[in-house]
Amino acid sequence: MFKLTSAFVISALAISVARAQDTMGLSWNSTSPYGQSTGVFTLVESTYGYSMAFADGTSSLSATYDSASQTLTQVCPQGGLIAAMIPLEGSSPSTFTIEWVDPTEILPEGSSTTSLVPGDGAFLTTMGSPNGVFAQNGVFKEVSVDGVYVFAWADETFEENQDVTAWIDISDGSAITC
Repeated sequence: MFKLTSAFVISALAISVARAQDTMGLSWNSTSPYGQSTGVFTLVESTYGYSMAFADGTSSLSATYDSASQTLTQVCPQGGLIAAMIPLEGSSPSTFTIEWVDPTEILPEGSSTTSLVPGDGAFLTTMGSPNGVFAQNGVFKEVSVDGVYVFAWADETFEENQDVTAWIDISDGSAITC
């Protein structure tokens, strides 16, 4: 398996208001000095809900984004869960796993349910930035949690991440069925 560590897509800084309530298919993509990889996510049970693990094949993972509440809600395969960025205890640099949680779940201090924002074809984050503007530092990446590689965000630079970039792709969800 390739080493997937990542930075968010800087070119996607404009929020896509048109996608506010459209269903979006979610998959992953990465580039590195060694080539490009793509795939889908599978959900694995985690402490607070479900983490997104890297998978090959097909997936029905999709979501909608409410621009008023800045909430990303899962549609398929299990509706009603919201995306949360949850701090990974003891991580250095600061790392946040991306999990789908019940909206009533009490999350640890430092968690956020409003830090993932759709941009031009990919999700961006405001995590690690002052005043909620898009982060200038930070990378999406694969991290091992209890022996499972899951999608996360770390407060490190692209260069510190060995020039590998990954992101959550947003595709038109019109073909998605649950």
